Amino acid sequence: MSGAPDEAGAPDWALLRHDYETGAATATAIAARAGMNRQQLVAKARREGWSPPPGTAARAGTRETIRRLKALLQQRLGELEAQIGSLGAEASAASSERDIRAMNTLVRTLEKVLELERKDRARRHKRSRERRRFDDAEREALAQRLEALHRAAADQADDPRDVEPGGVGVQP
Repeated sequence: MSGAPDEAGAPDWALLRHDYETGAATATAIAARAGMNRQQLVAKARREGWSPPPGTAARAGTRETIRRLKALLQQRLGELEAQIGSLGAEASAASSERDIRAMNTLVRTLEKVLELERKDRARRHKRSRERRRFDDAEREALAQRLEALHRAAADQADDPRDVEPGGVGVQP
């Protein structure tokens, strides 16, 4: 099975997904087997929630990384709560110390994640502001050009030398 279209013309999506998620082939090669381009394959993978190929985590966006870190923190916090709940009064000093250190690490990690999130939000806001500023500058330049054209048209209409006796303007 290659993932190529079968007799009915439908690709073997299960195999193609497996190859994509495991990195068995490049996205371009998988897309070619499916009869589409790379962008279409990647869009389908995102839309259907396929796991990214190995080694692409470094390319994941900041927002996705933050989301994953928060999910891991939630999971670890749940594990610690379960451990503490199961120990109850039997908790020894050593296990309590270990749990406290683990909680402190979680809190520091959460603080770092929140700081990353704040910086990402600030960066996006700055880019948006710069785009608006650029758009405003373009609008202002366009308004000035239109005003100059309007003045030129008004000056031409006011100049009696450019008007023929029939009222039609003379071309210079």
